[in-house]
Amino acid sequence: MTAAISLLIPCYNAARFLPRLMEGVRGQTIPFSAILCYDDGSTDDTVAVARSLDLDIVSGNPNRGVAHARNQLAARAVTEWIHFHDADDRIASNFVARLAPLCDDQHDVVSCDADWVSESDGGLQIAWRYNRDALALDPVAHLLAHPLSLNNSIIRRSFWASGGGCDESFVMWEDAELHFRLALAGARWQHVPEVLTWSLRNPKSFSHDYHKNCRSHLQFIEKHACDPRCARLRDRFARQAEGDAVALLNLNDFAGAAEAVRLARSLGLRPPSSRHPVWAILRPFVPDLTLLRLQSWLRRQRRP
Repeated sequence: MTAAISLLIPCYNAARFLPRLMEGVRGQTIPFSAILCYDDGSTDDTVAVARSLDLDIVSGNPNRGVAHARNQLAARAVTEWIHFHDADDRIASNFVARLAPLCDDQHDVVSCDADWVSESDGGLQIAWRYNRDALALDPVAHLLAHPLSLNNSIIRRSFWASGGGCDESFVMWEDAELHFRLALAGARWQHVPEVLTWSLRNPKSFSHDYHKNCRSHLQFIEKHACDPRCARLRDRFARQAEGDAVALLNLNDFAGAAEAVRLARSLGLRPPSSRHPVWAILRPFVPDLTLLRLQSWLRRQRRP
């Protein structure tokens, strides 16, 4: 028997996107059992458009962010299995047919691959691919290296609730952080290595705010790097913190970069981690942040 799955759609100024998403939703070869939208204080006609599409929609005001919207949706879901999908993205017509049979007593999360594509020309920007065996055997380590969007997964609602849902302190990265936390809690994973969702990217997309994205990723590292359950991954966290420091330097956020450097050092890594002999000579005399700025500048000069 196919599992009953609720489709949960967080919406913010999504009036022009909902009809497109619903084409894919209503084209499912096996339908979702229920569909619910949450309007997070939109200033456009999102609510009216949703109702014109015969969608149930809950209105929230003021805008409190996508993590809050997701938690509100999960709290109102009526099935044991839930799938979140962003209003401005696309879904394969066989999404439910491919994943629902795996939503059983042996699993807590079922996921798939995804593509991020340009909304204007359909060009591939990022191919998000995950290793099925790695997710089954060690999802914590795999998800640290391969963040997973909620567009890509179906989650057992009772397991979601036991983990506290999305952390509403996150402006971005709330979905990757949620999956990582579920893995830490022992979620049993099953993965289908097929592209069944597409994230449509454009310069005005919320996720194109690279500064907020980088700051949120740093928040993720700060939250989890010192967890005893992540002790074996401290070096990976440290290197990611160093990467955030470089990115924040390039965004002229020197305070954020300094915070990232301090975090990397607290995890046992002294940036820059490059083994180039020049850094070894300069390290005793030059502050870490200055070295990173120099390294970043030199790398930019070498780019064509």
